[in-house]
Amino acid sequence: MRGHPLLLLLFLAGCARPDGAPPELGLVEPLGGAVAPGKALVVEGYAFDPSGVASVRAQGAEVLGEAEKGKRLVRFRFRLQAPTSGEVELRMEAVDALGHRVERRVPLVLDAAPPRIVVERVEREGSLYRVYGRVEDNVRVDRVVVQVGGRYTPLSLPKEARVSFLVEVPSGVVVVAVDAAGNRSSRRIP
Repeated sequence: MRGHPLLLLLFLAGCARPDGAPPELGLVEPLGGAVAPGKALVVEGYAFDPSGVASVRAQGAEVLGEAEKGKRLVRFRFRLQAPTSGEVELRMEAVDALGHRVERRVPLVLDAAPPRIVVERVEREGSLYRVYGRVEDNVRVDRVVVQVGGRYTPLSLPKEARVSFLVEVPSGVVVVAVDAAGNRSSRRIP
């Protein structure tokens, strides 16, 4: 029994090798790659490398704070102004302490169109309305919310370009839909 831990230690020591891989670079925001034209866009992400992350650049500018440099796992956050027209590509680059680099290009979709709320059928049962409908967007529906007075109740729906919903609500309710770029639309029921 005593020989097994030593064997495991020797095996793990044999697996250790110098860091020859570039850092890992990931984005958390923007979700879905959709942005509204002309709006400021918040970009959030992380970089990881066992030897430490020396630099993270976006569109050629350093976005990593001095206190973060050299850490194995770093988070970054910055603002980017989306143009009003044309193609948008976010260029990211991370460099580790050994000089290995990784570059990532993220295409961003300029989405100026709000989602479309389609009410397919409304049934009345006493003071409640049963509403069958769908929300469509050219990129992706991020969330659908039912507003009753000052209270907002999110619907549990997938994040897709077209989602169907069924709600039972009182009269005077508003359905609010928001797409991946932050564009919103609303529709009063019934």
